Amino acid sequence: MAGTVENQTGSRLRSRPRWRDEHPDQLRLLEELSLPRDRTIRRLDPDEIERNRDLRGFIEPIGVRPEDVLAYLALADGPFGRYRLVAMFILPPNDHPPIVFCLDGPRGPAASEHRIGETQLCLSYKDDPPERRWKTKDGLLRLFDLARRHVTGEYIWRATGRWPVEEAPHGETAPAPRDPSLALPRLQRPGRNEPCTCGSGRKAKSCCWQ
Repeated sequence: MAGTVENQTGSRLRSRPRWRDEHPDQLRLLEELSLPRDRTIRRLDPDEIERNRDLRGFIEPIGVRPEDVLAYLALADGPFGRYRLVAMFILPPNDHPPIVFCLDGPRGPAASEHRIGETQLCLSYKDDPPERRWKTKDGLLRLFDLARRHVTGEYIWRATGRWPVEEAPHGETAPAPRDPSLALPRLQRPGRNEPCTCGSGRKAKSCCWQ
């Protein structure tokens, strides 16, 4: 059973049930380096997707079954407490960006203006140049790092009224200019006592790099 999902340009894309069986190369890029480095990341099984009202509420209207979804859960720890983050891949990541959810904490506009609906995080927008976008080769760890930075930014915004980094505009806007200096750096293991790459402020040895 295939469904359709709307991308950030508003066009409709056909979902591909169990696309991961046809694209083991993309699956390997997602998991191979990331899963050993962040032990909080794990795949969700179909029953877990079905039981969660936010995830079920996203896939049901587009006619996608839980068993055809590739989804991962990771944890974000910070001054806000502990949140569950989910990255969902309806289509191969080279064809369509993942949908990332924060299942805990404030919801919708109460969380920040950078939400799509109640729980979906807006990590980029449609006219972002390539260096501002997550790519499959960046893997799950980098994707969840971006999501962790996002929920930390939301916490700071709620506490201070200021977003701590440059804000990507929402709605119909002019394309952002190219700036290669904004490209994501190569993922490297930090020193044990250095700040964690997820932006939590904790030492790497006590966070994602245990």
